[in-house]
Amino acid sequence: MKATMLLAFFGIRLAVPALAIGIKSCQNCTQDSYNETSYFRPNIFQGLSTGADPPKPHPRPPPPPPPGPPRPRPGTVAASDELWDRAGAKGCTLGWAMQAADNDAGALYTPQRTTAASPFSSTADLMKWIWHPFPDDRVADSFHDLYGTWGIGWALKDLGVSDYTTEYEGGKNNLLNIAHQSYQPGAPDVDTQWYEAEDNWYRATGASYSFTVNAEQGIIIGLNRESPKWSAKDRAPPVEAKLQPKLNQFSDVAWITWKVMNTPPWTDAGNVKGLKYFMSVSITNKETQQLIKRALEANHWELSSPNVQGFAYFLIQHKAELGNMYLDKIQVFRGETKAEFPCILIHVKQLLDQAVHVERRDEEKGTLRTHTFRANL
Repeated sequence: MKATMLLAFFGIRLAVPALAIGIKSCQNCTQDSYNETSYFRPNIFQGLSTGADPPKPHPRPPPPPPPGPPRPRPGTVAASDELWDRAGAKGCTLGWAMQAADNDAGALYTPQRTTAASPFSSTADLMKWIWHPFPDDRVADSFHDLYGTWGIGWALKDLGVSDYTTEYEGGKNNLLNIAHQSYQPGAPDVDTQWYEAEDNWYRATGASYSFTVNAEQGIIIGLNRESPKWSAKDRAPPVEAKLQPKLNQFSDVAWITWKVMNTPPWTDAGNVKGLKYFMSVSITNKETQQLIKRALEANHWELSSPNVQGFAYFLIQHKAELGNMYLDKIQVFRGETKAEFPCILIHVKQLLDQAVHVERRDEEKGTLRTHTFRANL
């Protein structure tokens, strides 16, 4: 029975006619003339046909290439000689002014002044020129995140200072968002806000300075700074220079805040001279980025980059309260965020001895002043 089934099985198989396949030989190569790699050549089966093959289609032209991807933005280039020299000249002046006597520093202003001191010193000045804190309900929670939003939490931790704002338990960094506009109930849109100061009328610009103050551990961190000069361009219509506030510099807004926060209830043992660090974060200013690149290549730094000079003025304009404090050292690092924008940490020191020499002697053309200090950080 089994034998019969096997024979029947083989009989069925043998009864199936074999399909004849004809292969056209290539005269230029033999079966041994290619290896396994040749199998993947696109024309390896050219000329191969079977009796069941359909007619060959007409050859089609190759499709056009796909559109290229967007061109990547060029990386930051090093500062040009013109920018570098300009920053160097102003940096030298700022460096000297920080360590000079107040009246000598004032003489460097245009027009010349008898003092470098700022005329603004209190919150009354801020209110007079309608600088007001953002309402709490307008401050996004993300602004308090020094890790995720600003990418500086670990740097602060390594520095040995608080890495949280006062929004969190144990945090010591007070977050301030101060804008040049009114938030009073019923106030019109910022584009149409006017105010009176010193017997003249001025317009709100919508400028804003966001920063933190840690009076206990001596650090001020500039987060997002837009001055009236720049925000005035965004108003409709733009705000003319003569209608912009006289109190307009970050150094003044930051100084008034620093002085106030060195008093209770923010700190029990206030000490305005306890300032140790400035920090500027998420730097997008192109000139500063270019200066950073060249400074890293040149291995020294000029003080007058846009993100640093405001801190220099902070010290120059308040010698009566701070003494001759100066910017001693700069460290540059990338913020630990997706964008990895550069950040600058500035170390502040008190001048222990007189490093500036001022020499006056009468000549036909006036007074000659010489100095021996040049600030390169």
